[in-house]
Amino acid sequence: MEYLKAVNLFKKYLNVEKGYSKLTIKEYERDLRLLYSYLREEHDFPKNFKINEISKFELSEYLGDIILKKNNSPITRNRKLYSIRSFFKYLNKYDIAVNNPALTIEASKTEIRAEPIYMKLEDARKYIEAIKIYNSINKKRDMAIIKLFLYAGLRVSELVNLNTKDIDFLDGAIKFFGKGNKERNIPLHEDVISTINEYIIERKKIKVKNNRDNEALFLSRHGKRISVRSIQLIVKKYAKLAGVKNSKKITPHKLRHTFASMLYQRTKDIKIVQDILGHTNISTTQIYTHTDIEQRKEAIGELPEL
Repeated sequence: MEYLKAVNLFKKYLNVEKGYSKLTIKEYERDLRLLYSYLREEHDFPKNFKINEISKFELSEYLGDIILKKNNSPITRNRKLYSIRSFFKYLNKYDIAVNNPALTIEASKTEIRAEPIYMKLEDARKYIEAIKIYNSINKKRDMAIIKLFLYAGLRVSELVNLNTKDIDFLDGAIKFFGKGNKERNIPLHEDVISTINEYIIERKKIKVKNNRDNEALFLSRHGKRISVRSIQLIVKKYAKLAGVKNSKKITPHKLRHTFASMLYQRTKDIKIVQDILGHTNISTTQIYTHTDIEQRKEAIGELPEL
């Protein structure tokens, strides 16, 4: 069953069988619709995604971001967790869903701030090397896709919608309209520009099936604009081949995390990171100001002897 249809059924259940007030039902609906928006924006779920597509991983990420990005308290996080648990409990009761992915997610007890999953520089290099040595007809396309993630921090939806005219080779930049229809202008590393140039030579050999895909930068071998799902599979495939840490959890969004983390570590300028990522609120960007364990060890090692 589609997620939004299930939410509407849940509202009726709360009203008729539970007898909850309109205000309480509205709070449940707000929580569940916020989850819907998050899955669409951050995990690129399709518009009419189904209940069984949601896993514990996405729910944990969502609940973590409630604190990390939205700066809410553990109490707010726990209330949203309860809403989701109740929702899936209802779905289980009426055989709409088989399991409850929120059941084993623990409630927050303290202000715990988890760090985002991202690849360190060494793993990112292993990732690029895995593409180089993999024998694939799509190697140049895949390399251009991955380098745009790692060098420009694009959202997967932005990358899918790129057109060839969005690449400004003279200025060495990419210009397009991103999330919220906001114009984005991102400088491109020379490595990315040369990689895209190599791919475009291959792209010209592909016969485009539909006129609407003529301008698409990235095409499938069947001559259609590449899909979000295809890119998700590409990203996971090379993460596994490269043997990077947490390879099962590497997604296009995690490559965006990797870019943002590397950029902040190099510049220490949160405003630059915010502008390139296209964040409206700088509090969203602050998640990337973490330091890794090696940096902490180095900092401690620099302390004078007492």
